Amino acid sequence: MNLIVIMLDSLRTDYVGAYMNGQAKARTPNMDRFAREAVVFDKAYAGSFPTLPCRRDLFTGRWGHPFNTWDRMERDVPTLAGRLRAEGYTTGLVYDTPMFMTEGNNLDRGFGSIEWIRGQGGEPWISDGFIDVPWPGGEDKVKPGVQRYLANMSRRLFETDYLGPQVMQKAVHWLERNYTRENFFLWIDSWDPHEPWDPPQHYVDLYDPDYEGDELIFPCYGFIDEIMSKREAQHVRALYAAETTMVDRWLGYLLDSIELFGLREDTMVVLMSDHGHYFGDHGLQGKPWGDLGQLYEPMAHLCFMVQHPQADPGRSDALVQPVDLFPTVCELSGVSAPQGLQGQSFADALLGKAGDRRSYAITGRNLDDHWGTVPATVTDGEWTLVYWPNKDLAYRGKPVRTERHRTIGYPERRVDELFYMPDDPEQKRCVLAAHPAEAKRLHEALLALVEETDSDANIAQTYRRLPGENYHL
Repeated sequence: MNLIVIMLDSLRTDYVGAYMNGQAKARTPNMDRFAREAVVFDKAYAGSFPTLPCRRDLFTGRWGHPFNTWDRMERDVPTLAGRLRAEGYTTGLVYDTPMFMTEGNNLDRGFGSIEWIRGQGGEPWISDGFIDVPWPGGEDKVKPGVQRYLANMSRRLFETDYLGPQVMQKAVHWLERNYTRENFFLWIDSWDPHEPWDPPQHYVDLYDPDYEGDELIFPCYGFIDEIMSKREAQHVRALYAAETTMVDRWLGYLLDSIELFGLREDTMVVLMSDHGHYFGDHGLQGKPWGDLGQLYEPMAHLCFMVQHPQADPGRSDALVQPVDLFPTVCELSGVSAPQGLQGQSFADALLGKAGDRRSYAITGRNLDDHWGTVPATVTDGEWTLVYWPNKDLAYRGKPVRTERHRTIGYPERRVDELFYMPDDPEQKRCVLAAHPAEAKRLHEALLALVEETDSDANIAQTYRRLPGENYHL
């Protein structure tokens, strides 16, 4: 069995038609077409958050949260690519997500070929010392890395020069060279629709053609009302929708090629995101950390769809997380799984069979760094707990990471919350006081994960207090 995984970074479910009964905030005809021929997992959730920790979950089948910081992937841990390659698979990686290579993160380990499309984010590629790059908006509104990014993009002429389209084109080139192999594994990692959001104007015109003002293509993180006006926020959402539609168009080119090469009969194709993004949800913008780091549904809920030759298209309410991909691939491909995998295979759910299902999905940032203590989210698909493990932020001291807008010093936000999702999908009504037993049950699942992952004792002890013990106020 061949395997193709398509990762679209920061893709929100409410911008994809397949998750919104066609009423999405962006036009995604190709994602929707894929969904009609796939098993759509309606309750897929991020695990270790954000980008780099999520890739570690996916590639190792082991939990990063709560102990593994934003750091290099260990060299002594088996990887999905390495395991398949050892079994004779031809393995390839096509990506533009900058942290795969920058800072030596080792995320390319195990892949037999690597195609890196340069220039995303603030990646140090083209020197900005030779290019006069105007700021797209006020310096208090956009991230400083945007200037480097615009320098990197200064040579673009056509839509095919944009990074998202390049990723899909290079992936098709790889398939052209390798589709006749007996078994192959291709990982396609597109940082789009992650910011910066600067698609060609014809996409923006689909959503906000009359806008005049600052182009906040990479907005600061924090409280949205402190960063931008309501009109600017409307345009930012339009830019994101436009970027999503551009990605969708080139995803269609990839899907058409998979069909053309005759791969549908012996290939598992996974289309997924790693997390979402806030556009004013709960008053927040971006992926803020510190006291603004709550992982609510728009951030934790993942797009996750799988086409498999033996799977009937449909929808599944099984809880699925990135850490589960590795054991699932091993089960479906007949490849023996290495020791130490902590994910749970969702092969039975994919194939419509009865079997054990994940009882809880847990999403969290690590504590073992200087970003400040941030909460974890636990859900069983109906009840969702947002839990702060160390409300006084005393674990590692003052965070050294800074933002243009303050993200710490709001103790009133460091409180536990419980939501009943069927009645409150937007998580506006905390019901922890009325249902402490439900919060305690979800908290026990979090404690079990902390114990399972053999977290450092100093980290583990910060999770012991019961939900609702807001001792810091």
